[in-house]
Amino acid sequence: MKPLIVLQGANDPRVLKVESDEIVEAVKKNNVPVEYVVFDDEGHGIRKNENKIRGYKAILDFLDKHLKGVAEAGEKPVAAN
Repeated sequence: MKPLIVLQGANDPRVLKVESDEIVEAVKKNNVPVEYVVFDDEGHGIRKNENKIRGYKAILDFLDKHLKGVAEAGEKPVAAN
């Protein structure tokens, strides 16, 4: 079971949000950890600095959690796979 992070621009004309929604739901149904970050004011790619910061922070937190086993505040550490 490999965790997945999905970053999606809500206005993306190439990868529609509905497609990402379907992927995320399918992954969840298979009991795979998935984190889904949607940028309501972005398209294909992240252009706004505040969204870049949010996106890179989400990626860093995801990697810390799933590769390093660093838990979020209040959670127990995650065992390394």
